[in-house]
Amino acid sequence: MALKTRSLTADETAILTQNDAPPFGTFAPNIAQRALIALARRTILHRGVFRHRISRLIVALGGGNPLDITFRGGNFRIKAENNLIEYGLMLHPTYNKPDIDFLLETVANGGTFVDLGCNIGLYSLPLAAAAGPTGRVISIDANPAMATQLRWHADASRLANLTIVNCAVGDTEGLVNLNIRKDDVAIVSVSAATDGTIRLRPLLAILQEAGITRLDALKIDIEGYEDKALPPFLDAAPENLLPKRIVIERFQDGDYPACAAAFARLGYQLRGRSRQNSFYHRA
Repeated sequence: MALKTRSLTADETAILTQNDAPPFGTFAPNIAQRALIALARRTILHRGVFRHRISRLIVALGGGNPLDITFRGGNFRIKAENNLIEYGLMLHPTYNKPDIDFLLETVANGGTFVDLGCNIGLYSLPLAAAAGPTGRVISIDANPAMATQLRWHADASRLANLTIVNCAVGDTEGLVNLNIRKDDVAIVSVSAATDGTIRLRPLLAILQEAGITRLDALKIDIEGYEDKALPPFLDAAPENLLPKRIVIERFQDGDYPACAAAFARLGYQLRGRSRQNSFYHRA
C-alpha cells in the first residue's frame, strides 16, 4: 500500500531568521520540566505514541517557549514541533547511540563526515564535536527550514567545522519538490519536478565543491531516495572519497537494493543493524 504524503507548507520550508533569537541557555528546563523529562526517560513515556504528547506537555510547562538541551556535545533548541528527532533528543539520552558510536570510531580527532539528510543535527553536531577543529562535517538537507535550524544549533555549539548544504541529492542535476509523511518534518521525501523549488545535485559534485579530499564516514537517511543518491556516488567517487563506514536507513527487512548491490561491488561488509539503520564497513 502506498504511503500517504502531502506537499510541505510554506511554513514548513520557510527560511527562518534566527540571528536575533535569545542565546542558548535562555530556555533551560525549569524544575517541572526536568522532573517530567527524567520520568519520561526511565519509563515508556519516551516511546511510540506517548512521545509526542509528553513533549508537548514538557514545552507547555515552560509557558510554550522552546527548550534548550545539550546532547552529545551539541546544543539544541527544541520547539516540540512535529519532528521525531526532537522527541528523541529530549526524551532519550541514548538516542541512536550505537549508530553514532559506530561512525565516531573513524571520525573522532580530525575525521571527515557527511550527513545526508541531516535534519536538525542529531548526527552532525556530535560528529562535528568529536572531529574537532581539524575535522570536517558536511551536513545536507533538502528542507531550508532544517538547514536554518541546524546553522543556529552549530553556532550555539561553537562548531565552526560544520558546512551546511541546502539541497536534495540524487543522480543528476535538477529540481525537486518536498513531500511530508505523518505530518513529521523528520520524514520528508523528494519527488522530481520540472517546476520544483529545491535544487537536486549529485553528492560527488557537492563534496568537490566543498573541497573534501577524504571521507571517513557517511550517514544517509533521505526517505526512499537512497538508491538514487548513494550508488551513483560510490561508483563514481575516487578511492579517497569512498567512506570507510556507512550508516544507512533500513529498507523493509534489509537494505535498499541498489545500495546493497553497490556495497557488494565495492567490498563493504555489514557490521550490524539497529532498529532504524544498517552499519557497513570497508577496510
